[in-house]
Amino acid sequence: MAVENTDIFLGSGASLTVVPELDFYFKPQTVSTTSIQIETANAVPFQLVDNMYVGCLLDWYDNGIYTSTHRITANDHDTFTITPATASAVVTADDSFVLRRFAAPCPAPDSANDGSGRVRLNADNWIGLVESATFPNLEVEMKQLNLSLGGSRNFTHQYKGIETASGGNLNLVAHQLTWLYYALGKCTQLSFAGGSSSSNHPTNYHTGTQAHGLYFHGTSATSHIDEGPFIYRVNSVSGVDHIMPPLMIGDQTVADIDSMSYPIAATGQYATYKFEETENADLPSFSLEYTLSKLTGTNIYANDTDSDAEDLNFVRIARGNRVNTFTLTANENEEVKMTMDLNTAAVTPIPQTTAYEARGGQATNSGLFNFTAQPTHLEPFFFSDGTIEVYGTAFLKITNFTLTINNNLQDKRFVGVGDKGFKEGIPAQRTYEIALTALVTDDTLFTELLNQDENNDTAQSIKLVLTKDSGESLTLEFDDYFTSANTWTVPDDKGAITVEATLMPRTLTNCTLVSHWILQG
Repeated sequence: MAVENTDIFLGSGASLTVVPELDFYFKPQTVSTTSIQIETANAVPFQLVDNMYVGCLLDWYDNGIYTSTHRITANDHDTFTITPATASAVVTADDSFVLRRFAAPCPAPDSANDGSGRVRLNADNWIGLVESATFPNLEVEMKQLNLSLGGSRNFTHQYKGIETASGGNLNLVAHQLTWLYYALGKCTQLSFAGGSSSSNHPTNYHTGTQAHGLYFHGTSATSHIDEGPFIYRVNSVSGVDHIMPPLMIGDQTVADIDSMSYPIAATGQYATYKFEETENADLPSFSLEYTLSKLTGTNIYANDTDSDAEDLNFVRIARGNRVNTFTLTANENEEVKMTMDLNTAAVTPIPQTTAYEARGGQATNSGLFNFTAQPTHLEPFFFSDGTIEVYGTAFLKITNFTLTINNNLQDKRFVGVGDKGFKEGIPAQRTYEIALTALVTDDTLFTELLNQDENNDTAQSIKLVLTKDSGESLTLEFDDYFTSANTWTVPDDKGAITVEATLMPRTLTNCTLVSHWILQG
């Protein structure tokens, strides 16, 4: 027995990182009626994890015109097996495919950048300042039957039923707030103060010209995609640069794409995001890579590939995480915090036979994408630096504020997926709730509780502004709201009178974020 197999996995080797789920564009090498192979000329470094994309959707385009959509039932390192069968197996130079982003963790170039190295996902993305995190648990339904046969008081037969991933939760200190995108659904505007629109465009859909840089859609580009990809990374391996994911050339030309240097070092280079509500069922999602490593060997995040049980690195991928409930909390004398309850499509392990490298090949935390050495970037937002306006004025001395966004996701399973552990979370009624505690200065909240008319005066919008000394900021505005409840205290210590109130807005009118954080989609 290997010595490593007697060692225990410790938290010192546990990592939780984000894998963006992005539309993945590629041209085909070969196509049959039931399978599509990714081209070997340009996309060969993007080796796929076996069966990682079961349940995902694949769109076929002929000269940029949508043709058909197919469900992936299996995949190996470069070929997807699909259903239903395609109407034709003819491949032309104009054909292209898009792997839809939901539950499809973005691949990354392998460790050798030529198809012969260890497989990687775009999993080197730092989550942020985490207070606590719960990786989605996998629950397997047990079925036990008697089959109407006697002879024993024991069950005659048993088998395993549906697999369900649930319970994912992230509790973060808010030093960046791009997570609002996943709660709301769209990024309609993006700009970089230090971006270049006149040079350094990509050379084509898969190769960049600026090592370790960024490419993004300028706000003037008609090809901006509201649900991503927004920003493309230039991934450099062995001196060769690849755009990750490959540029969505069906929607953009290289001239549409502006460049930006990375890492973000100067305050004048921040990104400005404008998030809005989505009204369709396609709420954005992301994957989580959970790695347990014994930190042993030359590559501490590489798995075994022999037939024994994995004893060095154990990796699971939670795919298709959509934000069911998002809570932003600002309490006096504390950092601003946010909590997200997740709805997860599936938890997928890395196959034992796949030579896989976790964390995108980054052995040190400082090498993780979006991890920064800039102290101002790591500082959280504080309640003391925020302002809150209700009914058109900051008339209350507010001590606590909580915003809850609920997407009311509903689990759905579909015929033909080919995986009993894969489900989707379909958003239903979206609701906003704002709870606050304040010191009483007048009777406005009590008066508004009795008001039968909804407040839709844009001059009296609910407005929350959070700022940092570095220049980063968040602005949230809501309209069409009622005061639905309030409680007035009678303090025993004869101190300040406080009121606890609940506001119910219907409409988000503005969500603008200025941040150092790079949101790919």
